[in-house]
Amino acid sequence: MKLIRYFSKRFLRPVSTVIAGLYFCISLSGCQWGDEIVAIKQQNPDDFMVLFSDTSLVKLTTVAFDSVQTGGASRLLVGRFTDPYLGKMHATTFFQPQFESNLGIPELAIYDSLVFKAPYDKYYYGDTTKVMNLSVHAVKTDIMLKSSYFNFYTLDFDAAALGKKSFAPTPQSITQAVRFKLSDVLGKKIFDQSMANLITSNEQWLEILKGLTIVSDDKDNGSVIGFKYGSDSTVLEVHYHTAEKDGITRGVGSFKVPAGFNQILGDRTGTNLAKLPVFNSRLSLPSEQSGNESYIQEGTGIMTRVDLPTVRNLKYVQYSVPNRAFLKVTPARSTLDYPFTPPLTLHMYLVDKYNQFYRSGVTPIPLSDLAGKAVTATLINDMINNEQYYSFDVSGQFTTILASASEETNGLMIVTSALSSSSFPEARTEFADGLKRLVIGNQLHPSQPGVKLQLYYTTYKAP
Repeated sequence: MKLIRYFSKRFLRPVSTVIAGLYFCISLSGCQWGDEIVAIKQQNPDDFMVLFSDTSLVKLTTVAFDSVQTGGASRLLVGRFTDPYLGKMHATTFFQPQFESNLGIPELAIYDSLVFKAPYDKYYYGDTTKVMNLSVHAVKTDIMLKSSYFNFYTLDFDAAALGKKSFAPTPQSITQAVRFKLSDVLGKKIFDQSMANLITSNEQWLEILKGLTIVSDDKDNGSVIGFKYGSDSTVLEVHYHTAEKDGITRGVGSFKVPAGFNQILGDRTGTNLAKLPVFNSRLSLPSEQSGNESYIQEGTGIMTRVDLPTVRNLKYVQYSVPNRAFLKVTPARSTLDYPFTPPLTLHMYLVDKYNQFYRSGVTPIPLSDLAGKAVTATLINDMINNEQYYSFDVSGQFTTILASASEETNGLMIVTSALSSSSFPEARTEFADGLKRLVIGNQLHPSQPGVKLQLYYTTYKAP
């Protein structure tokens, strides 16, 4: 381990009493970071140095959830793109418009059209300048028959489309919605049965339409976009008009969408993750076996595990007391370009040797800093050094390792959002509702090593 003198003597003089206390802390086996011990005898500040090291070994592995719970997601996701690092990605959304009340169509009304209206929710990932080719199909199965849905699930649907639309998405629009004109055969059936008062319950409604899915064309290679889910403006609309004495009056009856899930899949063929175990999270792929890179991706449940195997050796360095420890994570520069922008914030959780989250009840336990606050890291844009990176305060993990008598220590799992308090910790989080990704080079990466453990600690020059 390479040690660098980090502060000059003049920075140490004002805190001589504290540093003298650190000297006595060295000799006490029960001393922890943050303990305050008053020196019996004033020590010479010139005998102390605050050192810095960033050469400790950091091991990276890629881990995948067995599955990602995507039922009841915060958005409807649809689209397709090819990621040069993670392969061919696509999202298909399945949902169920439900009956809430009679459409109230006037007796002399005339049918006009059937429309599914989906407002943007501002989410997108990929190149939105490319045209999307989407089709809407009728689902053959009642979505409510299952209580949980996962990213690899699908439902049978009719091969013939109810409607199609080709367009260049504008997902940042807060007022626009994508409108799919659907089959008039289905629309007229809904209209006629409503007029005849034959749709008075959700069970009767499901006899006509059990659900819908929006599918992207196999040849698309642009983006995945999000539509609002569970919103009053995400609706299946029956349009009609009546001829009045003073002209034509138009009306709309609608069915809201309170149930759905997203299928999110990736074809890893030909990528560094082709050998990643995806149905056994106890297994992982060391970065040395994936091009000296580790990966994180939402939606498909890919995470990066961090281990600090040499930190324990500092227990045997005489006359040294640790101060702070930071993990600097620098994404591979070539992976940050549009359209695959990095996550703005990363979160860190404690896992055992089998990659299972430690939990308090059902809630995964985040890594905490020395003040007991959950550790997160926000993307830093360093304009002076022309780099982007994240910095995690891992002082708490450092303390745990040094205090543990066991040779086995927990690992640190990096994800893109806070996890939830449920049996499926990813459920209804951004980690389940998007596709953002991150590529991190390990310390052997030939062009851009992406991790450094930055250690600050005080040493005493023994007499």
